Amino acid sequence: MNRARFQKRVRLLTPAQFDRAFKQGRRLHQGPMSAAVAVNALGHPRLGFALAKKHAKRAVQRNRLKRLLREKFRHHQEQLQAVDLVVFLRAALPDQPDAEVDAVNRLWTKLSSTCVRS
Repeated sequence: MNRARFQKRVRLLTPAQFDRAFKQGRRLHQGPMSAAVAVNALGHPRLGFALAKKHAKRAVQRNRLKRLLREKFRHHQEQLQAVDLVVFLRAALPDQPDAEVDAVNRLWTKLSSTCVRS
């Protein structure tokens, strides 16, 4: 049984779900990336993105960030608490090779230390 998929039930889909995470959630900042983390009553974590063109001008960069974050989430969703995560950018990423990978890894390290099941 392959549970490491990014199914529809683990995505934040509606504006109301995003608003709830932003208004009731706690903010975690790591470099240019941040996440709003709100506890949910569903029993499983959900993930959403708010990646603005202001900080990642090229669609290639935004899509790569989303792909990297989805991959991290898929592999670690079993260890996460029942939370809604909305990942967003606070500043532009540096124009260095693998800047996206570094930013995602650092943010995920911070998220996993605060949102892991006990």
